[in-house]
Amino acid sequence: MIKQYIYKVLRLFAFWMVLFTVLRSLFVLFNLSYAHEATIGSILQAFVVGLRLDSSFTGYLVGLAVVSQILALLFTGRFWLRVIDYISYLLIAVVSIFLLSDINLFSYWGRHIDLEAIGFLKTPDIVMASLKWYETVLFLLVCIIVIAGFIVVYQRLVKGDNKQKNNRPFQIKYFAVSLLIVLFTGALLILPIRGSLGVAPINTGVAYFSSHRFANQTAINPLWNLAYSMKRMDATKITYHYMPDEEADAIFKQMMEESGQFPRLLKSDRPNVVVILLESFAAHVIEALDGQPVAPHFNELVSQGVLFTDIYAAANRSDKGLVAAMAGYQVLPSYSIIRFPEKTNSLPYLPDKLKQAGYQELSYLYGGDIKFKNMNSFVKQAGFEEVISIDEFPDEFQGKKWGVHDEYVFDRLLDEMLSSQEPYFKFFFTLSSHEPFIVPMERKYKNDYHNSIAYTDQCLGEFMNEVKQRGLWDNTLFVLIADHGVPGPEKLSMEQQDFFHIPMLWTGGALAVSDTTVNKIGSQTDMAKTLLSQLNIQADDMRFSKNILDETSQSFAFFVMPSNGMGLVEEGKYQAFSNNLKKFIVMEGKQTALDSLKAKAYLQVLYNDSKNR
Repeated sequence: MIKQYIYKVLRLFAFWMVLFTVLRSLFVLFNLSYAHEATIGSILQAFVVGLRLDSSFTGYLVGLAVVSQILALLFTGRFWLRVIDYISYLLIAVVSIFLLSDINLFSYWGRHIDLEAIGFLKTPDIVMASLKWYETVLFLLVCIIVIAGFIVVYQRLVKGDNKQKNNRPFQIKYFAVSLLIVLFTGALLILPIRGSLGVAPINTGVAYFSSHRFANQTAINPLWNLAYSMKRMDATKITYHYMPDEEADAIFKQMMEESGQFPRLLKSDRPNVVVILLESFAAHVIEALDGQPVAPHFNELVSQGVLFTDIYAAANRSDKGLVAAMAGYQVLPSYSIIRFPEKTNSLPYLPDKLKQAGYQELSYLYGGDIKFKNMNSFVKQAGFEEVISIDEFPDEFQGKKWGVHDEYVFDRLLDEMLSSQEPYFKFFFTLSSHEPFIVPMERKYKNDYHNSIAYTDQCLGEFMNEVKQRGLWDNTLFVLIADHGVPGPEKLSMEQQDFFHIPMLWTGGALAVSDTTVNKIGSQTDMAKTLLSQLNIQADDMRFSKNILDETSQSFAFFVMPSNGMGLVEEGKYQAFSNNLKKFIVMEGKQTALDSLKAKAYLQVLYNDSKNR
């Protein structure tokens, strides 16, 4: 029986290695559109590099089988190899479902499942809203086929003969030898689990062997990567310290310096203000920004306003973009401050400042569930007097997934403007261009994402026509800005600066200029202070927001990336730094030693500020 146990453990280890290789092949085939310039050689090499992380996680899986036999020996005095089969069947199902989910989600997000994605499990209805019904059915069917296939392979290659003589008398020598062998095999598993004989154990960095992102992502074992990140699950305890605080503060101060001199774009300093936060409106769907011509109505407004051509999202998710736009505050890589009302309570807010300056009828409109990602507490703290969400609309206005279609919320926004006393402030967060991109419009584009953008753009065009006809245009400033970028059909990766490139357009009759472009690089966080400066409202407490129009403000944008990363865009320069790997994964156009310190200094100051809130 000892020999059977040893053979079974060896075959089990080989089985899991084969399973990971097969699913890695499916990952490559399903997400090949992300390969871009990755060579066949680099992708094939990823399979070899990935063996280290595969073997590490396999060590844990096989370790469960070893533990089961230790318990069997201690309580019965003999092996129970059949228990290994039962455990393996369960693990095959769990591992297959997880990795197939990762393969599918990577096609949408361009990244593996991480703690941020796991956080969405708290709202399963939101997750299901991002999927089409036939995608769910097809996914379940694929899971059943894959799981069944792996179980068949397991039964032929691993299961073997589990029969043993139950009438064997207990022999202390046999028991002792068996237990020692099982303990020894368990000890041997430490080698693949650690992945190294050195002092430092294996980490995700071993997968980053190539200059091609897709090759590196292929080498990563998603299960191992998630487990590794969960070791540091309390994201609020992650620290960012690269240099003495005095040095970081000095660099940050230099980055944010302003003269107070800037051109005036408005006819008056108290126009009505309407901010429209456009879901997933990346720069690559705006023709005026050299994108695809799928938003003609937005593009038509460009000649009637001021287009900021080099604006970058603060992060990659809606809740983080909302913080940046409404509070002028940059989120950390490890967590979004919106999750902690006790921290967001101390933020300076754009709506609150407008309220103090005499603005009335402050309304927040969102067609979805206002409880999503703590949005309700956040917008209440921001100073809104009225919050209009999904519950304020008839059921027939709601889509099958996320909530109320944009056309109906635009109609409600129009009604709110008509009935409000001036000067008023409205903030509308659109919804329909969110995954799964299902919109109530005859299809204009084959690509679902492009089609959803075209729908919201059509709603925007119709809304603006009504605004002009109803006499609401002349004394109103409209600020159109996206919440975050998306991979799009181009399958941009999150290490590319273009992923974070978003549009910001100011339009409306309150502007004293038109058909104007501002080419200075800025962040989504900068919208708040730039707007408040035009309204002659003090905003010095918005430390992470700068007036883009200031004559001496620096041209840069900082943003955070998933997996604890950050990026900094400057004129002719771009850097992306991974805090997990503790190295730059992109460094383009570096000129001085200071260039490599700016992003680190910014994040360190941000971390200290967030920690003290």
